[in-house]
Amino acid sequence: MNAIELYKRLPRKNCGRCSQKACMPFALSVIKGDADLSECPLLAEDEMRDMRGSITHSDWQEELIQSLRLKIKDIDLSAITEDLGGDYRDGRLYMQCLGREFEIFPGGEIKSLGHITPWIRILLLHYINTHGKAELAGKWVSFSELKSGMVKASSFLREAEEPIKELFLSAPKRVSAALGRLGAKQTGDFPTTEAWILFLLPKVPVVILYWPEEDEFPAKVKILFDQTADKFLDVESLMFLLEGLVKNMERVLSLDNPL
Repeated sequence: MNAIELYKRLPRKNCGRCSQKACMPFALSVIKGDADLSECPLLAEDEMRDMRGSITHSDWQEELIQSLRLKIKDIDLSAITEDLGGDYRDGRLYMQCLGREFEIFPGGEIKSLGHITPWIRILLLHYINTHGKAELAGKWVSFSELKSGMVKASSFLREAEEPIKELFLSAPKRVSAALGRLGAKQTGDFPTTEAWILFLLPKVPVVILYWPEEDEFPAKVKILFDQTADKFLDVESLMFLLEGLVKNMERVLSLDNPL
């Protein structure tokens, strides 16, 4: 079943209660693996069961996941646990990502409570395969200051900073609550009252800064990284990680009641 076929089987009410706000983009996200049918409040459990058996996900993501899992088979997870900032016990690696704990097995299988999207599987597997070695420096830099970040800076602004700014503009209190649910902590070390530190991965913290609109100055979001971030993920993966954060924030906001 492709996206069009799935769309025809959805309620097609465009109720706005899922993270995509409408049924067609929701169908596309389910097919891509970025959303789960359980996010639709109008689908009965038996309908979801029937649909899941017919859904065909995008092949490229699964192929990439399998490729990364093959590489992990040659890695001793216990030997790199400290480098990754994880916890190794009972023959498995445990890691926090966006406020959730994930369990990674030697063959690259990943388990966690709730739905695991392909993007988070890819990120975790890539993070493990890279297994960079560095102590966090505590010095914050912009995306463009990271290795090869300058060439992707405009894309990062468009795909990460601008969408988060729009979320703040639409519902600032709810966005603050959503960041808290994802594990972010407010900090007073920056020249704005809306400054958050969030560990996207154990060795990849970011600072999210939001300045509301004031007089002639437009609203602005700036995302900073520890200067060691490019030791653990390349800039393409870091951008992918932040795009995933945006999706997670949208999902949390769609499930929350207005504050």
